[in-house]
Amino acid sequence: MKYILLSLIALAQVAFVSARQVYNIKDFGAKGNGKISNTVAINNAIKACNENGGGIVLVPAGKYLSGTIEMLDNVELRLAEGAELIASLDLKDYKHYQCLRDDFMKYKVAYTEYWNRSFILAQRVSNIAITGDGVINSNHLVDPNGEGRSRGPHCVMLGEVDGVTIRGIHITEASNYGVMGYEVQNATFDNVTFTKGHDGIHLRGAKNLMIRNCSFETGDDCIAGGYWENAVIKNCYINSTCNGIRIIFPVKDLEIAHCQMKGPGKYVQPHLPKLTGKMMAAVIIQPGAWWDAVGGVEDVYIHDLTMDCVRCAFAADLKANTWSKNLVVERIKATNVNYAALQIESWKGGVYEDVTLRDIDVHYIGRTDEKTKRELQMPTRESRTTPYWAMFVRNIKHLTLENVNFTFTGEEHRTPIGIHNVAKIDMKNLKAQDTDGKEMIHAVDCPLVPLAPSKNYIPITVPKNAR
Repeated sequence: MKYILLSLIALAQVAFVSARQVYNIKDFGAKGNGKISNTVAINNAIKACNENGGGIVLVPAGKYLSGTIEMLDNVELRLAEGAELIASLDLKDYKHYQCLRDDFMKYKVAYTEYWNRSFILAQRVSNIAITGDGVINSNHLVDPNGEGRSRGPHCVMLGEVDGVTIRGIHITEASNYGVMGYEVQNATFDNVTFTKGHDGIHLRGAKNLMIRNCSFETGDDCIAGGYWENAVIKNCYINSTCNGIRIIFPVKDLEIAHCQMKGPGKYVQPHLPKLTGKMMAAVIIQPGAWWDAVGGVEDVYIHDLTMDCVRCAFAADLKANTWSKNLVVERIKATNVNYAALQIESWKGGVYEDVTLRDIDVHYIGRTDEKTKRELQMPTRESRTTPYWAMFVRNIKHLTLENVNFTFTGEEHRTPIGIHNVAKIDMKNLKAQDTDGKEMIHAVDCPLVPLAPSKNYIPITVPKNAR
């Protein structure tokens, strides 16, 4: 799968770089003094580049104020070192993605004009790129009529784009999302830095997606979205006052690998004071959490992640009309988890066909506050406190646990692990630090032995009173 992804992206890039003529925006009248609007000059350069078969539109060193910049086929917008594109503070200077299709209701807000405004706009184009060593500064423009009475235009909008590379640049002060997209195909984000703003990359509908070597320090989710097929997120640094990676729609063939999730969030949203620097879940998968969704979480492989100072290491929650097949999480090291260590559950959705947790080490900060005394409740949109400090799983057909270890510091009074409605369980070397007077596992409606003999895993049993 991954070789197919890389091959498709490489072919798109080869086609893109066939024409390399350079169009310097200064030759079209741009002034890099940070005061004069360059909207017309930059868009004229892009138009000339496109009309001549494509090439490079160069933004040289300087500060260039502009309204919406519209990308066209076969154009690479290249920011030289010392170049900064600065978004206009006048909301009238922005255009929006126009959805012309009638089948985008599942993405929500695709037809909402104010939500889809952007500083750099690409819609129904192919073979484009935004590259270089410069900065795209969205100026954190506040719109009193926007979402939450504050959010303004996105920094980059990719609407129905096929073949896009964003590499090397620094996106900062996004008035809404750093990159927002609908139905994006053959996309690569490589060595991109995101600071401040809301979500870093948020794509609703993506096929053949690569996010690698990127750094996120955002005020909202670093990477989010769903309805993805064949996607890879790897070698990224992730820091947020919200969630690290949040999947809100179904996905198929997703790999998350070799990333560092580090809290607390460096950037606190000025208009969201309730997010006071905490980093929430490192990875959370919740198709249908925000809006109704239909589909599966299939062939998801999460591995080789380190996490520190997060509220939750990993959470998954299937909502109505969703299901899961083949979820594998392995080689995870999480420290200073301070709210909910690990949760995989379904209440209103389908079941998890098979879940594997292997080589996982979680260190938790013990709690004795009032929330820890509550009865078990259904999840909402975020991870939450349960009667189990280490792990809670619910509605899984086949669960495999191998070399899974939970420890804590401080005080803790809860049972470590809750396993509810799991049909078959294979376990080898499952450990959880003792809490005084509590069994390690509280099992409800599930046998803690395999339904059939297993040569690969050693089952363990639970005391008879563990109900």
